[in-house]
Amino acid sequence: MARALEASGEYRLLRRVPPVERWPLTPARGEVRRAVFLDTETTGLQQESDEVIELALLPFDYERESGRIIKVDEARALSAFRQPSFPIPPDSTRIHGICDADVAGRSISAAEIAAVIDDAHLIIAHHAAFDRPMVEKHWPAFEAKHWACSLVDIDWKAEGLATTKLDYLLWRQGWFHDGHRALADALAGVFLLSLPLPVTQHAAMSALLACARRPLRAVRAEETAFEQRAALKQRGYRWDAGDADRRAKAWWILTDDPQTEIDWLTAEIYQSPRAIPVINVPATMRYSQRLWPE
Repeated sequence: MARALEASGEYRLLRRVPPVERWPLTPARGEVRRAVFLDTETTGLQQESDEVIELALLPFDYERESGRIIKVDEARALSAFRQPSFPIPPDSTRIHGICDADVAGRSISAAEIAAVIDDAHLIIAHHAAFDRPMVEKHWPAFEAKHWACSLVDIDWKAEGLATTKLDYLLWRQGWFHDGHRALADALAGVFLLSLPLPVTQHAAMSALLACARRPLRAVRAEETAFEQRAALKQRGYRWDAGDADRRAKAWWILTDDPQTEIDWLTAEIYQSPRAIPVINVPATMRYSQRLWPE
């Protein structure tokens, strides 16, 4: 029935992300490394005030050169609740289904975290700019790890995918999953990385690794005019509210070509040459709120 519907050209079918034992994984032919896909559920979206209430850590092995995923270590996965310091807002519960009774008296220890991530070369999240600051304020063990982001470290737009939500990226490639719980989302994220990209047909994990291995710099645009915010956002700059004692407010962007950004800022934002701060960003600091030096 499915083949007949698809052959008609009038329908597109979605298939559920299969159990790991049905993934087309094959033995390694080269050097193997370990990564951990991380996902969280939280009390809300404010990084300063909201807290993690569910954490999933899913270890998997990949070939260093090809990026081919060869094993998903579900036996060592962590999926656990954490009771926050305040009640879970009803609006958040409506999204992920987690209520105060689910997390009452629950915690996640540093030892549980270490057991999963200590031997990992890389931590991956689908929105690392959100997830990394959220987990680091609860568990400092994440601070020393290299991080990558499956949302921005793959050029999804070049693959014909204009939206980068995990659900959408799977849908466009013919798959769906039961989302909005941390471990289910982590499994879906690793599955997405195991698929070939729609246009280039490169393994998604390979594309992510190529991007994550680039030396990156943060270019800061300070003292910009209010009316320039639209142009900065359109180019991909993000806002840093600064710190009155340590750094100015600024728009900023991560790039492997800081001179191009300096030239663009000089021509389009400032209209004259000026000193533009450029900061080295190692993989241990990417997507962290510890990005800026003291």
